[in-house]
Amino acid sequence: MSHYTALTNVQFLLTETTLTAQEREAGQSWEQLRQAAREARLYGPGKANSQLTIFSAVKRRLSAARPEHVTLLATGSLEQRQLVNLALVTTQKRLLLEFIGEVLVAKWNRLEREVTDADARNFLGHKAEQVPEVNAWTPETVQKTRGNLTRFLQDAGLLRERTRGTYDILPQYLTPATAAAVGEIHPYLLPLLENLK
Repeated sequence: MSHYTALTNVQFLLTETTLTAQEREAGQSWEQLRQAAREARLYGPGKANSQLTIFSAVKRRLSAARPEHVTLLATGSLEQRQLVNLALVTTQKRLLLEFIGEVLVAKWNRLEREVTDADARNFLGHKAEQVPEVNAWTPETVQKTRGNLTRFLQDAGLLRERTRGTYDILPQYLTPATAAAVGEIHPYLLPLLENLK
């Protein structure tokens, strides 16, 4: 499992990941897709530099995926795409995986069905006490990571914002195909999601 990295310059990118997976399924090479990003035509209107940055992140993510996982990202239901993408992200972002386990699942098991910004702040404070890497982060990095923890999980379909700073934990019902894909990509994530029923 990777070391602790902040969630500062990374996004969930479900739309872009889906589009890239669809293009790969249609036979486009990585070089053809890079060229489309370079010409600012891969992800709709936007600057070429932004598209290249997004393309690089998506390529890293999809390069780690098996062909059948790319197919699920290209053609699966919204829930399948969200959870397969989450599995790919958590292979690179240990902190996100631990937040799911230590906060969402722990609260769910206590029959508490909400997460707050204070929970994310407390989680990061606890991690700073345990992990020198996290303790070395600037206050700005901690603040951005805190916001991105809940934003990522909203994008993944695990949280829904109720009011500013308060989020409902959403139950997860994985189809057999989704459970198999998530388990293959990230075996530690699957039991956490299965606990959220």
